[in-house]
Amino acid sequence: MKKIATILSALFLWINLFATNDGSLTLPERIRPISKIARSQEYYAEQAHLWQLETTKNSSNADAWLNYFRAARYANMLDRSETTSFDLGAIVASIPANLTNSFEYQFIRFMSAEWNEDRYKYLLKAHEIAPQRMEIYNDLATYHTVKGEQPAALQYLNKLFEAGEFPSELLAWNYNLLASVEQNAILLTYGDNDTYPLWVLQSARGIRKDVKVLNINLLLMDNYREQEFKVFGLPTIALNDCKSTAEMYSKVMRHLMQAQNQVVYVANTMPEEVRLAFGDSLYLTGLALRYAPNSFDNLALLKNNYENRFLLDYLKVDFSPDSITSVMSAMNLQYLPGLVLLHQHYMNSGENYKAVNLEALMERVAKEGNRMEVLRSYFNGLKAKAEAPIESTISVRTLDKGLKPIRGASNLYAFETEVTNAQYEAFLMDLVKNKEFELLAICQAPRTDWKSFLPEKFRRLPDNELFKHTHPDDPSCPVVNISHEAARAYCDWITKVYNASNDKKKEFHKVRFKLPTEPEWMLAAHGGFSAPYPFGNYSTRNDKGCFLGNYDVSNEEPCKDCPTANKGTPDDGGYFPVKADSYYPNSFGLYNISGNVAEMIAEPGVTKGGSWYEPVKKGTISEKNTFTKPAPHIGFRVFMEVIVHNNE
Repeated sequence: MKKIATILSALFLWINLFATNDGSLTLPERIRPISKIARSQEYYAEQAHLWQLETTKNSSNADAWLNYFRAARYANMLDRSETTSFDLGAIVASIPANLTNSFEYQFIRFMSAEWNEDRYKYLLKAHEIAPQRMEIYNDLATYHTVKGEQPAALQYLNKLFEAGEFPSELLAWNYNLLASVEQNAILLTYGDNDTYPLWVLQSARGIRKDVKVLNINLLLMDNYREQEFKVFGLPTIALNDCKSTAEMYSKVMRHLMQAQNQVVYVANTMPEEVRLAFGDSLYLTGLALRYAPNSFDNLALLKNNYENRFLLDYLKVDFSPDSITSVMSAMNLQYLPGLVLLHQHYMNSGENYKAVNLEALMERVAKEGNRMEVLRSYFNGLKAKAEAPIESTISVRTLDKGLKPIRGASNLYAFETEVTNAQYEAFLMDLVKNKEFELLAICQAPRTDWKSFLPEKFRRLPDNELFKHTHPDDPSCPVVNISHEAARAYCDWITKVYNASNDKKKEFHKVRFKLPTEPEWMLAAHGGFSAPYPFGNYSTRNDKGCFLGNYDVSNEEPCKDCPTANKGTPDDGGYFPVKADSYYPNSFGLYNISGNVAEMIAEPGVTKGGSWYEPVKKGTISEKNTFTKPAPHIGFRVFMEVIVHNNE
């Protein structure tokens, strides 16, 4: 769904990676990068004092100064009070002059400098002094990236990869982040752990090199931002009018989203205040959110990613060392919003066995990330909603009556017609009665200006001629102009209505209504034959030359014996969609499975069967057409899978 419920908003809060409480220590420990091992603010504050003592014992101990500065810096980063604990400038000023040519001093100056390209002079000096020190290789990779020297940047990252500096769990997480993104997209990242591993996967393993990974913090640097914007044909922008860093992020992101022919994704790790600035235009696809200004069906992509593309075994069995556990536990929490949406889908569609299997993974991730209270709240809300009665005007017996078995597939049925305006209107009324206003907003179908689709020569025809068989908005005609997400929501709703019904005469105990897969649709369309059209032959005309379906026949030879032939009207029955049960059904009893309206299938953006708006050749069973948004020639037919028979 486009909008995420309150429980998902709670799960999507920017994760505090550093919430581990390690207790008191009495000995100084080497301070590792906070991106690799997460400690509490108290830990870093205590370590800073311990390392300060070491500098007083030996003021020439460069390593003590580096650890003192790092601990103090991390303590300040995690300090929730209004004033920070340590004066970093004073620490730098206290370092003895005899250490200014040391690696440690230059590295400290780099970390303490303002966030701009001038700071890198200290980093380069540190590398010149000690080229073997690998702890600055990440920063050297950043420096060369900012300079546009990508080969040099990748050289340092590959050295880190070969040295085993990137844990397998972190690489798996980033692999899944890349898998969340479609081909040739831009992926905006936020920190170290969702940027460097991506670059490593792309360079060292050749994984998803088509994705352009851009770190939002690096894009705050003027020269780098201008360099990258030129790649996408965008003019440069200034950020000095922004009042906060979050506002800078949002401005940069909005500008990138204007790039033509580019799809932009945002990593889940982006701070919540930045994501919220884009309202309902970000759609969850896994560990990333896709920017889409118009309605976008993301659930099918989310499902495919979790079921077929993600590497999830590392979440089920933990072999990670203690040093990485706290970091990964926090990062893994980013799976929860997607897992919750997927769990809701499984519950609504009757796939309870999948929902149950998913619950164990959800609980493990939430428990290790200290978010079990949020997850329990979700499960409690789900239970209350499931127990609430459903008000519905949809007749279960009517649903049973419209189904036709699909021979050759076990427990598979299809409705004899495409979903009609009347059936869809009943669904919308159900949403109103049950106060499902969020879903209602997604599922509304806008009205169509039908005459605008006519050739100019037909637009002046009177309505009684244009709509002489029926008006496309008639209750008996197929519903059109709805999204793939809305079609799935309809299927999920009637599944819920059917399974909740206690009608003793309903045909089945538990079912799942759905959009068909392409093989299922084709099996139903063939009707037991192998011909290219559902009529069991190789033509869309009968023996008299009359069309057997509703297509765009403006460029076809007219039927000689048809009563409407050569009278300025199409000889296939209508200019627009006609009644859903028009023409003859195929051998399985399915009407208009070719022609009338193109039918959406489970794969997003794909239709089968052709329509009134498309030429005859688009109506073959093998033809596969694509769409990007709802249209007046696209509808859907519901299939049904029996989960439990009445006698089971």
